[in-house]
Amino acid sequence: MEAGLSEHSDRITQLEHDVKALQSKLTSTEKENTALKANIEDLISRSKRQNVRLVGLPEDIEGKNAREYVTNLLSELLGDCLAEPPELDRIHRSLWPKPCADEPPRPLIIRFHRYVIKETVMRWSKSQKDISYKGHKIKMYEDFSTELARKRVAFNKIKSLLYKQGVRFGMLYPARLRVSYNGVEWIFDSPEAAESFYQKNFPN
Repeated sequence: MEAGLSEHSDRITQLEHDVKALQSKLTSTEKENTALKANIEDLISRSKRQNVRLVGLPEDIEGKNAREYVTNLLSELLGDCLAEPPELDRIHRSLWPKPCADEPPRPLIIRFHRYVIKETVMRWSKSQKDISYKGHKIKMYEDFSTELARKRVAFNKIKSLLYKQGVRFGMLYPARLRVSYNGVEWIFDSPEAAESFYQKNFPN
């Protein structure tokens, strides 16, 4: 019995040692995995920085030459804001399944050849209250990855509150809120920090 207990004690000690070693490796692997996921997310987001999502055009209205259709659309809408027709690398519908007749159309993903032209288009879009093209109301959005879009959407509540108070704000890439209040600029990395700022300055 004494020999058996001694053997079991030695095995338990060895198991505890092995478990600690595995826990250490697991912690290290989790850190590496988090870093890799962040790098992948950053690469995906950067690969989309020259993209714009155009929403509101009926399915297949662009025909077989989507690039020509969208080039003409942007040239007509922006007019003198563009010195020449924008150079587009590619255009395609989002990769969701094609919608049924009673479902909204898929967005058109526009890849601009030059980032500066994409920024010009987005600035113009944000300055317009409503945009219509040949009877269709359209909107333009930045093309963010799913994870980045989720992070930015998390700021919507506090952005709505700030808007009601007349406070100037804007979103910085990738997902940071910039607030200008009483001549001071504040930058928040999380919705919670921004909400804390709001509660402190607008307690009522």
